[in-house]
Amino acid sequence: MKLSRSSKEDGAPLKNPSLDPNQALEIIREIENMAGQPNFDLIQREDIKVQIRVNEEVAPAKFRPDPLIPGGYIANSLTIRAMRPDIFVLGDSLDDLSAPYQCACGQELDVQFWKICPYCARGIKP
Repeated sequence: MKLSRSSKEDGAPLKNPSLDPNQALEIIREIENMAGQPNFDLIQREDIKVQIRVNEEVAPAKFRPDPLIPGGYIANSLTIRAMRPDIFVLGDSLDDLSAPYQCACGQELDVQFWKICPYCARGIKP
């Protein structure tokens, strides 16, 4: 795996260094397999739209299957507002783009999924 633009000065690969989805996409483009070929086919990518309805009975930062819409989900309004619309899924693991963050409210978040804290609505500061 090659992460040239996202490495520390000592060459150790970093987790996603930015909250910017465009930079995350650039990191994905640069990941190569052992043969030096792109590891992900972004031309044949699949965009998936998920239906999510508001239900204030669902806990913050949680999603439950929607009993009315097959394949849909329910979440509280703050969770829906906090979600990033541009989540990259590269396969079984999301660790390459992980960006852990400790919110002032005490909750641990992965900012690859959130624009604001889904527990307290505070902005996420890089």
